[in-house]
Amino acid sequence: MRTKIFSIKTAALLLVCSMLFSLCSCSSFSKKDVIAAAREVAENIEKFDADRLIELSTLNKNGEKADDLRKGLNGEYLDENTMKFCTAVRNTISYKILEDTFSAKGNEASVDIEFKLADYKSLLRNDYDDIDALVSAVKKSDDTVTVTYNARFVKEDGQWLLDNLMGSSFLDIFDFMNADIGVLAVDLTKLVNSAACKWSGAADGVYNNTRKLSLIVELRSDVTKLKGKGVKMTYTVSKNGKDVWKSEPVELGAKTKYQLDYGPTQDANAEMSSNYIAAGSYKFTLAADNGTVLYTSSVTAKVTIKETTTTGTSSKGYLFYDNDFSKKVLQAEWVPVDNKRVNATSYGSDATRISFQMKIDPSNTENLYFAFFYASSFADALKIKVKTDTPSVSGVANPIVNSQGTFFALGLKTSQSFKPGIYILAMFSEDKSTLYGIAECQILSNPTSYYTGNN
Repeated sequence: MRTKIFSIKTAALLLVCSMLFSLCSCSSFSKKDVIAAAREVAENIEKFDADRLIELSTLNKNGEKADDLRKGLNGEYLDENTMKFCTAVRNTISYKILEDTFSAKGNEASVDIEFKLADYKSLLRNDYDDIDALVSAVKKSDDTVTVTYNARFVKEDGQWLLDNLMGSSFLDIFDFMNADIGVLAVDLTKLVNSAACKWSGAADGVYNNTRKLSLIVELRSDVTKLKGKGVKMTYTVSKNGKDVWKSEPVELGAKTKYQLDYGPTQDANAEMSSNYIAAGSYKFTLAADNGTVLYTSSVTAKVTIKETTTTGTSSKGYLFYDNDFSKKVLQAEWVPVDNKRVNATSYGSDATRISFQMKIDPSNTENLYFAFFYASSFADALKIKVKTDTPSVSGVANPIVNSQGTFFALGLKTSQSFKPGIYILAMFSEDKSTLYGIAECQILSNPTSYYTGNN
């Protein structure tokens, strides 16, 4: 009996030992295989090899998450500068399999993988002149951060496959790809969609008889990333290679389309010819406030209509409203006093006298009330109401009689020079009850020789 009992106990003991040996052996083999699978996963995370990671996982290879992973690791969601930054950070990644964290239960297992990479968040607290400076800082940095990925595996058909690819723990490794690198996130040199830009109203790059140059600029959608970043742009206008005007700064980010205008409304000293934008080659240069040139474009302005004005006068710079008075006027003009007149309605900035003269019928003995008004720009000149606004200079003129006939000479003089701008002359009956007419001329921004070629 004892022998039999002993034999049974011995057999039971042997069976238990056999089972324990079997379990230990299975766990040992599982750990080795899972660690190997984890190492291959880590290596391909370092390589940003999306296709291989998908092959090593249970992820649907044709699903949306797999597609997002491919596009994400290929940088398809990044602009050029952010891609440069992310590549620099990626090159600092290293990994370590924390084997003591291994655990397994049946066909499931997990192990932690520790990734070290440059401490990009600390680096982004500093200011950089450009993306190259930021990339250089990443490469030189000795400071690192650690991200731990708990990789979970399942055993299918004898192979351990990663079961939490694209899980939150996995995505934490790539958090640097979502970093806001500020203004560096936009390549300013490629901000303008050049193909969509155009000159409004110009035919084949030429404006004929225009009072305004208008460049329509289209920016790429990336510009919205600059909203609130304080990045500003200005545009400079040059004529025949010489800068003549610069706009006020405009902050970028709110919209993708801008109209850049130039003319007397923007620049009171804009050079005019017969009150049109003076003929020449004009270049608009659009630049960010850090000096980066965003876009340049040129256009030609031509003046083919002679002697015109803008505030209601005729092509000779005057217009009479009273028929009885106009019948008495035999001849009228802005006279070329001291040879400073550039054309029928304009004088150079070196003029010290301007004069509007009318030869009238000798039978006219009536005096005139006259009033001069000044406007710094054509836009302001259009706002002047000669019947109610206060003039700069006013008085009563008497007819002048000489051997040449009977004349009115209505003018202004200065000891130095006139301010560039528009000078409007209003002529009334002596009692101011009737407006006879208006004449206007312009004092240009440059001396007479600039326009006539005289030395």
